Amino acid sequence: MRHVEDWDLICVGAGLTSLAFAAQVLHLRPATRILAIDRHTAAGGYATLFTRPKLDAYFDCSLHKISGTRIDGGNFFRLFRELQLENEVELVQHPDSFEACLPGEQIVLGNSPAEVERVLCQRFPEEAEAIAGFFREVDEHGRDSYYQHQIMDGSYGVDFRRLRYAHRQLKGITVAEALDQRFRDGYLKEILAAPTVYVGGFSEDMSYLYFLHVVFATLYKGNGYVTGSAQRLSDALAARIVAAGGQVQLGTAVRRIVPGNDGAPHVVETNRGRFQSRGVYLNAAPHHVLDELFDDTPELQPTRQRLESLRPNHATTTLYVVTDRDPAELGFGCIEVMLLGATQDHCVAARAAALASGHAADACEHAYWHTSPIEVTNYHGVNPDGGRVLCLNMLDRIDHWPLRRDKAYKVKKARATEVMLARLVAAKPALQGHVVSAELATPRTYLRYTNNTAGSGYGALVGTSASAHSFHHFFPHPGIHFLSAWVAGSGYEAAFVFAEVKAREWCEQRAAEDAIAAPVPTWAAGAAPVSSQCTADVSAGYITEVLTWD
Repeated sequence: MRHVEDWDLICVGAGLTSLAFAAQVLHLRPATRILAIDRHTAAGGYATLFTRPKLDAYFDCSLHKISGTRIDGGNFFRLFRELQLENEVELVQHPDSFEACLPGEQIVLGNSPAEVERVLCQRFPEEAEAIAGFFREVDEHGRDSYYQHQIMDGSYGVDFRRLRYAHRQLKGITVAEALDQRFRDGYLKEILAAPTVYVGGFSEDMSYLYFLHVVFATLYKGNGYVTGSAQRLSDALAARIVAAGGQVQLGTAVRRIVPGNDGAPHVVETNRGRFQSRGVYLNAAPHHVLDELFDDTPELQPTRQRLESLRPNHATTTLYVVTDRDPAELGFGCIEVMLLGATQDHCVAARAAALASGHAADACEHAYWHTSPIEVTNYHGVNPDGGRVLCLNMLDRIDHWPLRRDKAYKVKKARATEVMLARLVAAKPALQGHVVSAELATPRTYLRYTNNTAGSGYGALVGTSASAHSFHHFFPHPGIHFLSAWVAGSGYEAAFVFAEVKAREWCEQRAAEDAIAAPVPTWAAGAAPVSSQCTADVSAGYITEVLTWD
């Protein structure tokens, strides 16, 4: 039998949630030996990049907005500072939230609630009262949802009557339904709904209460960008693991996970050896984990059954565009642009028609490519050293894409590239004639490199019903846990906050075990066992996870 290496913790998948989790564990218990395993050649998952030397450029996979970056109460910034990442990675704020490009019109939205409200009221004066009401809802219900973890630990006081109202009246309706109830103008509704694309959904899919959380996190608690590249943040976190005596083992494919019985360590079998630990954290799509990494045993059937109702968020089609001039000279004065092709009513109807057609190719291309929003980030404005790069993202579905080896696949890629470029040039005519290169990644590309179900890089859809998101609770093998956007939610801030919850939970459990193992002084013989407090803390962590999706 081959040698098995022992570790305090093993992270299967070295994505951002794993790296943030490991860094926070080490912040609390510096001597912890952690092994992070990933089949790719760079750590970070989506928070990474790939180079194109011939173009003197590199393409970042997720150099987009990071919410919660304000110094006064942003959850991301709080953890960023606690981990002392400021010394290694710089965050930069920009004056604008995004530029909304409607047919024949551009509206620049500033990077504060007051400024966005002012601009929208000026453009849609007949909707001013409703706009003010919307921002009140964001400030109240979005704030409460944003600070749900602080509600659990008692550091944020909340009006529980307001909380009950939100869960009864706002959680069970979609963004589209809520906006239809509050506004008349279809383009205003589409502008307000645009942030849904940050978390991989459309307005007709997503819970309105969760949406208010997203808007509050982005607009009220700051949004910024990592200077340089997202890889810089991933590398800084990975270095913490190595500096503490751990390893980030890349180019390592996990083949099987063998759960330990009766307190025995769990074994992770890879192409580079076998590793074991009593704590294994899985940063991968749960469908892939259960289908490919675990044996089909009876005790896993309840988890598999709960997972059947978990809906993936939409996939993404991404176009990287390299220009021969600074994009700012070609009309990209804002870091971020939203290409909004039609009113919300038209967009929702087009996507409903695509669904009703069984995701027929023509219906899907019309709904997702020609009609729905396309988010454009001026990468050069954030990282000039990365080349003159624009990154276009549109939500899509894998269903209408041929298999990669199918002859029709390349034809469809060319068609998608043409449509996306045409919409970009229509909004920014100065770009015409200045595109040097355009490279497309499809939902099939994302599925190939990430094993994410249906190519969804945003994890699970946060709809009006949250029951499916508890699939990982009561997992039959103690010590095996799930990380990633599938349980944490989409985005950098969600990854860091969920990682904090799991890191505290693990460290508190270890501290309790250490206390039990230590000799008990005679003077403390009648004291309550330390493990009782640990049980309460772990339970609180469990409740927090449930509220994440409520």
